[in-house]
Amino acid sequence: MTQADIDRASRAYYNEQLAISGTLMQRVMEWWSTLSWRAVESDSDALWQEYRDMVSDARGRSFAAGSDYHNRVRDLALEHPVTFRGGQRDTESETRQAAASFFVHTAPVAREIKRGRLDDPEFLAELDDVMSRAGTNLSRDAGRLAEDGGRDALADARENDPEVIGYYRKTDADPCGFCAMLASRGAAYTEDRNSSRSTRSFKGDDNPDQYHPDCHCQTLPLFRGVSLPPEDEAKRTEYLRLWNDTPGSGEEQRRAFVRAFNEQREQRSESDAA
Repeated sequence: MTQADIDRASRAYYNEQLAISGTLMQRVMEWWSTLSWRAVESDSDALWQEYRDMVSDARGRSFAAGSDYHNRVRDLALEHPVTFRGGQRDTESETRQAAASFFVHTAPVAREIKRGRLDDPEFLAELDDVMSRAGTNLSRDAGRLAEDGGRDALADARENDPEVIGYYRKTDADPCGFCAMLASRGAAYTEDRNSSRSTRSFKGDDNPDQYHPDCHCQTLPLFRGVSLPPEDEAKRTEYLRLWNDTPGSGEEQRRAFVRAFNEQREQRSESDAA
């Protein structure tokens, strides 16, 4: 085993998740652009099933990628590895999540249809805008749900694979303050490195599976002898320095860190656009 091999595997997995998410987002946008508000009004159930199937397909590929990545790193880290066989996808939960996404984001279209006159050009233009926003929101949510497949697989492995001794949060190149805060924690290890599933717990009180819309973070496993990849350790060092420079404690410090980090991020974005 070499750390460099594990680093490459982790980077490849992260990029694969981005590709799965990005491809689905584009597919949803292209699909939605072919529809009219009339279809939302008359064929909502059929549209929901199409959306569900697209999300389920991408989420399945993401789940498989997460399981394969876990075993790849496990194989590199352990001297005598045995393939870890994780749990199955919770397709009922996935369906409920996809349903919530679809109906929440298409509800404004249904409400807008009832608001005005369908022979009024100005109202129809407003209705088109609502349709466009619904498609954008559906696309963003689909991307999140797709990446949740890999996250689910890794969460299951983290809780049930006794060889996992900890985890760390891998962010994208320009994370928000919330994700940077979690990444600043670095490696989080189990209280008892030989703990069974029934007693398994990790140091610290931060839930590793906290993600937000447009978040591309992944919570990746650590095995004995494995360190954070250099690029992730560099981020962790930078974010921890900013955290230590943030006044306050507890929730007050968290809010101050996230606010200051996001302000600096916005300033960098405006500077790059100028």
